[in-house]
Amino acid sequence: MIIRYLHSDSMIEEADIVLCIGFFDGIHIAHQLLISETIAIAKAKRLPAAMMTFSTQVMAFIKNEQYYFLTPLEAKIAYAKQMGFDCFYVLEVDQALVNLQAEAFINRFLIKANTVVVGFDFSFGRYGLGNTESLKAHQEFVTTVIPEFTDEGEKVGSSRIRYLLSNGKILSANRLLGKTYSIDGTVIFGQGRGKTLGYPTANIDYDGFFLPHIGVYATTVIIDGIAYRSMTNVGKNPTFNGCDVTLETNVFQYDESLYGKKIGLAFEFFLRDDIKFASKTELIAQLHQDFETINRFFDEREVTHEKTR
Repeated sequence: MIIRYLHSDSMIEEADIVLCIGFFDGIHIAHQLLISETIAIAKAKRLPAAMMTFSTQVMAFIKNEQYYFLTPLEAKIAYAKQMGFDCFYVLEVDQALVNLQAEAFINRFLIKANTVVVGFDFSFGRYGLGNTESLKAHQEFVTTVIPEFTDEGEKVGSSRIRYLLSNGKILSANRLLGKTYSIDGTVIFGQGRGKTLGYPTANIDYDGFFLPHIGVYATTVIIDGIAYRSMTNVGKNPTFNGCDVTLETNVFQYDESLYGKKIGLAFEFFLRDDIKFASKTELIAQLHQDFETINRFFDEREVTHEKTR
């Protein structure tokens, strides 16, 4: 797969491609529908399939805000490869790109395409004045618009998924994502407090990722391609008067050092809020209970999977 990084003054040289465009944060079920349609059109027309995204979220750039993503760029690239795309374009978001007029955007990046595939609410160009009607006005390429995809009467989108994650509604968020919400990060040194509680934890550098609601979760950890059950805390360690939000996971049946290793953490379900306990003894008792609850969850899920085979 060809990967190209484009600036506001770049031109796409590849002609007769079937190109989908979007930020694709989360690559949720609505994104997946759009992406699958792009691949299907490309196969039917026997043309190369291409995917275009942005280096960061445009509105966050305009507002000069830190953007915490659901899906990093590397994961989008990996997904595009898995889906069989031939080209992957990354538009570098800067002031020049933000100021680019809609017509200039089309002439530089889309004009040579055979087909452009976008969502119903796609906008582009300065002030977001470019839209699906702007694309349809061009006869040089075919514009395919994917209609709004809803769930329980609401639009499926990254904003809704963020809301669900922020409120601990992991199962609902995962359903809209079409997969478990995951964070990849390198294990860094922490306080080492988990060892004194009998539940040593790996402290994960979650830099740039959107963190779900503060609390305790049943999670799956991927270490060197192998999945392990785990208990994860997103929080400030209130029992010990912590201040910074940390992401720490206790990996079941794993005793080797994880420092410096990059691991994946998939959130399965929300267990409880992160609360302040009156004593260390009370906290340890709760951790024992959490451990049993999480193992029961995984055991029951495995039984269910066996019955449905």
